[in-house]
Amino acid sequence: MSKHYVFAFIGGDRRQIYVINGLARCGHKIRAAGLSAPELSEIGGVTLCSSPASALEGADFIVLPVPYASVLNSDNINTPLYDREIRLSELFANREALDGKLILAGKVDERLSTLAGLAGARTADYMEREELAVLNAVPTAEGAVKIAIEELPITLHGSQCLVTGFGRVGKILCAALKGLGANVTAAARKKRDLAYIKAFGCEGADITRPLPSPEKFDAVFNTVPKLIIDEAVLRSLKPDCLIIDLASKPGGVDFEAARRIGRTVIWALSLPGKTAPLTAGEIICDTIKNIIDEQAR
Repeated sequence: MSKHYVFAFIGGDRRQIYVINGLARCGHKIRAAGLSAPELSEIGGVTLCSSPASALEGADFIVLPVPYASVLNSDNINTPLYDREIRLSELFANREALDGKLILAGKVDERLSTLAGLAGARTADYMEREELAVLNAVPTAEGAVKIAIEELPITLHGSQCLVTGFGRVGKILCAALKGLGANVTAAARKKRDLAYIKAFGCEGADITRPLPSPEKFDAVFNTVPKLIIDEAVLRSLKPDCLIIDLASKPGGVDFEAARRIGRTVIWALSLPGKTAPLTAGEIICDTIKNIIDEQAR
């Protein structure tokens, strides 16, 4: 990104502040609306705007938060650091300012893509980028370990832990738990993954078959975003087993069954932003720069 651009930031949590700081340090200009934090006034090249319309003035790129909407199917942009709501209609009111522009956002859905298309703009979901997903797995795993340490009455060292799924998060989480001295079993479907699990020094389990000795586990970490831990699995676990679901919606645990039979489940969403917002912001910033570099080619 040798060329300097103007970015319009609309809304966001503390991660967005670190994204702004990273882009500003590269010489880019920032126009921000829906953000209010003391740190912003200390970052050079940032203009705080009273509305999306004013933030869009002269902008080359528009950056929305992750997720871009405050809640699923909400008409409001996600603005947890702002004292009023900003509706999506405010962003798309001036179509001329958006024509030909790229909107970068997290959790882009059909609605946002459609609205952008009607305004002559395009969308890019930075959360779907592989480099972001891999690096985001680190604060996710660390956040899961933090929750387990706080919630379990025993140390992770010497505990019996099950990780369901062996994708990006599963791999890093297994390594983190193993490094703390936990006895780790990882459940996966692919034979290749089961081989890697063995090479990692963990026990492997076929996720398509009943768990061997499920009653031994002190903690279960799910990373699969579909129902894996159903009522039968929940009943097979010991009553005080801690279950941490790291999967995005709809999750991988039968939450209603867990409540009914008294199992402790923590659905730990958006851990990177909660555990390490600075790191998460830097990862998003680098990903945005990669996207724009590719656009310029």
